[in-house]
Amino acid sequence: MRGALRYLTSRRRGAHPERLERRGGDGAHWTARARACTPGALPAMAFGMGACELSQAQVQIYGHLTPMTDWVSVSGRQTPASAPRPAQAPAGAIDAPAMSGTRMLSSISYFGMRGKEDLGDGYAAIWQIETPVSIDGKATGSIGGRNSNVGLKGPFGTAFLGNWDTPYQWSTLSVGSPVRNPYTGDLSTILSNPGFNVPNTTTQSGRVNNASDATFNRRQGNTLQYWTPEWAGLQLRFSYSLSNGRVGTPAGEISPQIFGAGLEYVSGPLRVRYAYELHKDYFGLAWLGAPASANPSNAGSRATGSTDDAHKVLIVFTYAQTKWVVGWDRLAYRTDDGTTGNLNRYRRDAFYAMVQHFFGGGRHSVWLGGGYAMNGTCSRAGGAVCNADDLGATQLNLGYRYDFSRRTDVYVAYYQVINRAWGSYGFSPRPNFAGGNAPPGVHYRGAGIGIEHTF
Repeated sequence: MRGALRYLTSRRRGAHPERLERRGGDGAHWTARARACTPGALPAMAFGMGACELSQAQVQIYGHLTPMTDWVSVSGRQTPASAPRPAQAPAGAIDAPAMSGTRMLSSISYFGMRGKEDLGDGYAAIWQIETPVSIDGKATGSIGGRNSNVGLKGPFGTAFLGNWDTPYQWSTLSVGSPVRNPYTGDLSTILSNPGFNVPNTTTQSGRVNNASDATFNRRQGNTLQYWTPEWAGLQLRFSYSLSNGRVGTPAGEISPQIFGAGLEYVSGPLRVRYAYELHKDYFGLAWLGAPASANPSNAGSRATGSTDDAHKVLIVFTYAQTKWVVGWDRLAYRTDDGTTGNLNRYRRDAFYAMVQHFFGGGRHSVWLGGGYAMNGTCSRAGGAVCNADDLGATQLNLGYRYDFSRRTDVYVAYYQVINRAWGSYGFSPRPNFAGGNAPPGVHYRGAGIGIEHTF
């Protein structure tokens, strides 16, 4: 759209046509001004008095397109049924061949609209509708399937309802990766997920009774969020995802909820973020190698409640054209399980570090990153011995990026995940050439090229 557009949206008596005016800045902005007259103002207008109210709203169209193509491989694994293994490893023999192939992915491409209405005295109504875009022609997501909300912003801060990144996911977004596309083996490969073929990230509105219940990298529906104003470089975020009532299971009623909090401190070249997230009655442990009876949705289960939580710290420091990133997180899963011998605790720590150097006037950059997930510790109901050996993994990612402008860049990247004997970490999305998840202990390698454009 160019210039000024006129559109008629108000049918109230006395309402005037509105006009959209294009504004500069990121995305396409339009400002809509409408003179709307209240019934009580009509007598005054009859005498030539201007008694109409002036309201103002702003609308922005924006998006991010980041398709990529890569070659990926998964190593083979042959293990006899008699091989010793930790408590959370699957039983039986493993005989999986090596596989490789090429893919094209839309990655996190999206299209959105956001806006606000000035309510006066520093207050505004805000809204956003963001939708996944499938550039590769595969299935698309639903409208509003990404960050979408409606709320209020003012001197008190920002409050809204909707479907939004939790503070835990926000804590590493946009600041911890060398490109915006997380499919290049970024820090979410190790941080925020416990392995066990749990998805690196998910969008859900509640407990869904699959492995997504165990991840902490979440865009969460049924969410209320509050962000404080920024003060001396410090800002806090809080979120709560409602349970929408109690849920009946064979083991009894549960009430799945998620609480989250995040903190950011920015001072010159230093940025520090901390996040905490608590999952109540999500039973993430049921997907970390626990038996079927650890899931309250299964008949015969005696699992009556669960508390899963996570802590994360991310530090970013930029100096002399170089960005340094260091991250740590701890995931802990606890289930109240009345079945003696069942897994009832698992905890693991993970670390990530990355350095990205810019040169050639800032248009060129190279990066090197790596992550390390520890094996963790576990326990069983009744106090039986629990072994968590060889459940961890190491990660490597490196690449080169060229920025044509602040909106458009291209990159080439290499990424790998080396699991220990029984680890099941992997970059996102995991290749599943055989129609399912790869067995534990395999190694993932990938090399890809991509383009990113923001509007």
